[in-house]
Amino acid sequence: MSRKLLLFGNGLGRCLNLQKYDLAAALQSAWQDPQILNAHEKSLIQQCLPTDVIEPIGDQPPSSEDELDALQRVVMACDEILKYQRADGADWLTKHGLSFPAAIRRFIHGAACYFHEGSDILPKSFLDPLITHITNKKSHVATLNYDELLYRSFVGTDVFKGYSCLFDGFTHGTFSSNNLDRFSPLTQGYYLHLHGSPLYLTDPQGAVRKYAMGDIGLIKGTSSIHLVLAHINHKLNIIRSSEVLTEYWKRLEEAMLEVNEVTLVGYGGGDIHLNELVNKHFKGPTKQCLIVQYLHHDTPEHRKEKFSYWRSKLGRDVRFAVFFRSNILDFDQWDYVHTFTTP
Repeated sequence: MSRKLLLFGNGLGRCLNLQKYDLAAALQSAWQDPQILNAHEKSLIQQCLPTDVIEPIGDQPPSSEDELDALQRVVMACDEILKYQRADGADWLTKHGLSFPAAIRRFIHGAACYFHEGSDILPKSFLDPLITHITNKKSHVATLNYDELLYRSFVGTDVFKGYSCLFDGFTHGTFSSNNLDRFSPLTQGYYLHLHGSPLYLTDPQGAVRKYAMGDIGLIKGTSSIHLVLAHINHKLNIIRSSEVLTEYWKRLEEAMLEVNEVTLVGYGGGDIHLNELVNKHFKGPTKQCLIVQYLHHDTPEHRKEKFSYWRSKLGRDVRFAVFFRSNILDFDQWDYVHTFTTP
């Protein structure tokens, strides 16, 4: 077993700085930026939050994906109504209803940009073996986070060199599904931001463009449909509304068919649609899943609890092993293949 699918969650950033790489901090940063939301838009957002979030403190933003549930339902409702509104007909929405979806998307985009504004870097002891594995084994890479830690670390390396390694579908800054077609599938892999990136924006002509990391301050707070920062109930709908994300999830399944192992690094297990794909494609004696996870308390009871948790998430037919780490950035065994004992 050599080529793999490597899938990264937000655990990488949290190992570097737990407070900074926290969704609540990102939402708070976007909330406080007057260039993103005005007072009335904040008021409308707060009306969608659970009562205990806004009382008695007052001017508080949502602080978790769960609290974004009602916001996304309102956005979807407004979007659906707008499908039936004609230029020569009566307005179905007030001016606030018309502007609400864009305001929410600016807010979400601003929060995602927050994770691109730091100077943190991943340690060489983690990156060097990872880059060597990807370039030698041509493993696929997929991410579920919004930070630029991996992307920035790969720029200028053999991971993105020419047409010999990872593809993300952007050529000269413009996305096309055709750009993900590989002329040598055995030596070319995918680099898929499964939950999007704040660098992906649709221009006035309808093309999706990828901005440079140095542009993050200029584009922060842009209305974007290419981000899956939402309650779990709405993630699939958001994916389907974005041509980039739709294509990425299609190519993810293609990548799964090309490998026998998926390695999950810093992923908490909360994305049902991903767990279902792992269950679908990694069953059987020749398939396996390796999980690299932070361990809070290194006790037999806690390990057993985590194993039961992953069994419930991945299903009984998926063979998996868990690497518990006090710091997942210490992991460097990318070529590791687990040997399962026969019961």
